Amino acid sequence: MKYFTLKEANNILPQIRLLVDEIKEKREKLYKVIESYEEEIEGHNDELEIMFLKTEINETNEEINELIEIIESFGAYVKGIDPFLVDFPAIHNGEEIYLCWQEGESCIEYWHRVSEGFAGRKHVSLLNESSEEKDKTGI
Repeated sequence: MKYFTLKEANNILPQIRLLVDEIKEKREKLYKVIESYEEEIEGHNDELEIMFLKTEINETNEEINELIEIIESFGAYVKGIDPFLVDFPAIHNGEEIYLCWQEGESCIEYWHRVSEGFAGRKHVSLLNESSEEKDKTGI
């Protein structure tokens, strides 16, 4: 497993944000296609249109999953897609934590313990970057 320093995670964030922007476009498309699919099921029952919309849903889901796999190939974990959440494993004072980025944030400003999840986010100012560097492993 790769562990990131705050600086390393922020350095790859621009690449991840580009992928997230692409995922957001596909996410919006997916929501529209699902809405059309539900309307078709409830109303018209045009079998050909229903089959087409199912195919669109499956293809868009697959495209999103492929982009998520690219993000995770950096060593980060995708924790949600609406809003988009990415966790970067890190070590702080000998404990594994996650540096946490959420769609819309310009840089990584929060972290949480592995057991806490998103609800336990704390500001990175509470971390001591020098001890994080000292404890870093797994490059």
